[in-house]
Amino acid sequence: MSKRGVVKRAVLFLVLVVAALAQTESEIESDDVKRVGTHIACQCGACSENVNCNMSSGQCHFCKPARTKIYKMQRAGMNDDQVIASFIREYGQAIFRADPNSFFWVIPYLSLLAGGGVLWLVLKRMRGPKPMIPAAAGALPDDDPVLAKYRAAIEKDTDRLE
Repeated sequence: MSKRGVVKRAVLFLVLVVAALAQTESEIESDDVKRVGTHIACQCGACSENVNCNMSSGQCHFCKPARTKIYKMQRAGMNDDQVIASFIREYGQAIFRADPNSFFWVIPYLSLLAGGGVLWLVLKRMRGPKPMIPAAAGALPDDDPVLAKYRAAIEKDTDRLE
């Protein structure tokens, strides 16, 4: 075989290897793998993310093999729960990342409401008590029988004081 034939075969082999690796890389970055990966915590020790973390592009020794394992399990016919259960059996319960709380969206609104309440109380206290407005003289009617009874009792009591 000539040197030229060996070079052609080597180049063809490298192209095929790169194509195979590129296809595998895109498959382990698929939405199905990422969906399961959000429930698996990274075990590299450098981050507190899931196996879809950004460090997996070369620095992380755990994420890429974990995604590859997820992909292989999915190809073998395992559903999401079975894949997650397999990781929990292998690494323990600490590897599981649950979905975020569904009421998480309420927290900012509750914080605003509480802050508004505190602000209202502070402003109310800063303004002080409302000033009292004196009643106008003679504003009460004289023909009210209940009021006349009390006025008579007051007059009688004040007469005794003198």
